[in-house]
Amino acid sequence: MDGNGVPDDSGRDLLIRIQAADGLAGIGTVIGLLLRRFRFDYFKLFAARSVSSGSLREHLVLTNVPSTFIDGFDAIGGLPAAPIRIFDTSDRLVYQWHVSDLTEKAMASPQVGRLMTLLEGHGISQGAYAALPTLDGRKHIFGVYGERAPLSPAELDEFSFLSIHLLDRLEALEKLRGWQQTGMSSLEIECLIMTAAGLDTAAIAQRLSLSTRTVNYLHGSLCRKLGTDRLEHALTEAVRLGYIT
Repeated sequence: MDGNGVPDDSGRDLLIRIQAADGLAGIGTVIGLLLRRFRFDYFKLFAARSVSSGSLREHLVLTNVPSTFIDGFDAIGGLPAAPIRIFDTSDRLVYQWHVSDLTEKAMASPQVGRLMTLLEGHGISQGAYAALPTLDGRKHIFGVYGERAPLSPAELDEFSFLSIHLLDRLEALEKLRGWQQTGMSSLEIECLIMTAAGLDTAAIAQRLSLSTRTVNYLHGSLCRKLGTDRLEHALTEAVRLGYIT
């Protein structure tokens, strides 16, 4: 950190990239750089809107967590999408955790025990969370996961600095682009990005382990949420809102 509290070297470059991000694609690129800098493998960027039910995927704006993990998490059932500690606080929060932190809870909860097995099976033993409450009472949450030693105090301080700026930029983009109003799920966004890349319905279904009927439903849902009647128009609107570039 320099004298102004700004991370130096590549940390400064990351801060510039965060501030320059103008859509979800840009946010995703920055997150990839953050993972590499802090040597984590996976991330989850949670939707700030409240989601009462559904798959873990429905709680997410962006993620690279394997579908097998999400399916396994949903199969366990009865687990919060993010740690209760994150949801309970109304303050800005950054903290790290280790899978062994769940040991005591696992003794009283079979679900937590299965979660520990799921985490270990996907090479996730260490993680960190950052949360940023919004003025309207919602909360942006960013989590990173993988196999590495605990973050040092200096690393955690830098992770905090960059993650809070990332979440703040996400909130600014939501207000600017109106993402909150669309209610887009992460699965719909994945489908949207693949469609924009030229993949057809069958290819998208294979990539997402879905039926072609489900992909067609997602296409229809995308059109409704983006206020269009054709998929081509939905893609144009998605570019305007910053979902894709």
